Amino acid sequence: MKNRFTLPILTTVLVVTSAYADDMSLLSSEKQRMYEQQQQQIDSGYEKLRYDWLSPINLKASSTYEKSASTSIHDTRQNVSAGIAQDIFRSGGITYSIDYAESKKDADTISMHKDIAGVNQQLITNVLNFRKNTLLLEQSELKLKNGKIEIFLKRKQYEAGDIDITLLNNALMNQSSELKNNTAIRFTLSQLRLEILKLSDRPIESIQLPTFSLIQKNDFLDEGWDFRYAQAQSRSSAQQYGQIKTSYLPKLTLSADTGLQRLNSHDLPSADYSGGFYDMGLQLSMPLTYNASAATQEAQSLYLKQQAEAADIKRQMAGQYEQAIEHISSYQRVIAITKDNLTSYGELINATKAAVDAGYKAGYDLQTIQNTKAIEELEISINEINIQIELATLYTMTRHSQELQL
Repeated sequence: MKNRFTLPILTTVLVVTSAYADDMSLLSSEKQRMYEQQQQQIDSGYEKLRYDWLSPINLKASSTYEKSASTSIHDTRQNVSAGIAQDIFRSGGITYSIDYAESKKDADTISMHKDIAGVNQQLITNVLNFRKNTLLLEQSELKLKNGKIEIFLKRKQYEAGDIDITLLNNALMNQSSELKNNTAIRFTLSQLRLEILKLSDRPIESIQLPTFSLIQKNDFLDEGWDFRYAQAQSRSSAQQYGQIKTSYLPKLTLSADTGLQRLNSHDLPSADYSGGFYDMGLQLSMPLTYNASAATQEAQSLYLKQQAEAADIKRQMAGQYEQAIEHISSYQRVIAITKDNLTSYGELINATKAAVDAGYKAGYDLQTIQNTKAIEELEISINEINIQIELATLYTMTRHSQELQL
């Protein structure tokens, strides 16, 4: 039987054929819109934070009617003005504010792409498991065919008195167990189909996946989404620490106000006036608070904690990478053993076919061996999919060259 899925020899090069790690093309249209809106939210939040240090221009307009308590003079006073109180120096705090906005945007963007990669990992793994269980179902059907042949032969032998009931009973029990396994596989296929429908609008048969290859360990560790997100959070905390630290240092504020004022005296026309005014000044201030040291230490501790978390995540990823390599090596050994068995089965089939043609063997023997050979061929394809699941998991956990250029 020809293998349905083939796996190239593992290489240590980064896959560049597809950007499936955080690409949204396989996801449902609703999920794509959700992530597009999330990106817009991130961009808007960045713009808001980047210019948050700029003070607003306050526009004011008033019209006041006044009556003197000591005289009978009535006045109408009207004002239109624009004023601002803008910090022009915060001991580096302004720079930290801008850098924090950028680092937070990076962290939020990486977090979103990390989520997309996680959804893609679920989808790809489910698709590969669906293909794997389809092959397992084929295997099960072939085992059931062999089971029927075995039961038929054992019953004949039992009726002829050549064997006791134990061997026939074992054959019946094995067939019952395989029927239950067959039912379980069909249930798994239906569940996987439903899980795939939750994530993608595409029919499962039309979903095309690339052939994943092994990526270099350094690329996996340095560009892993979890590690990059932890690093981005650490950078964001570093800028926050700078903001908090400088908020307790001197700052210089520019104050300015300009406008027009008009007075209309209803009783003394000579007192009427209308004209512009302005004022400008500088203010140097420094807060003196009891909790400055504690607040600064808290921010610094958070930054150092996240640095440690990033290092720990990288260590865990190294272990996960090595575990995947061990799993892949195990699957490869099973494939190699199975291929050796197929050679023996091929020789046995040829010998059995010759015996059947000569009338020395029954056709049941040839059918059983042919079914067993087909089961072993499917075993190779199943383990190739197992390898692809391991490789796809590593792949979707990592940012690749296509995203690096965005």
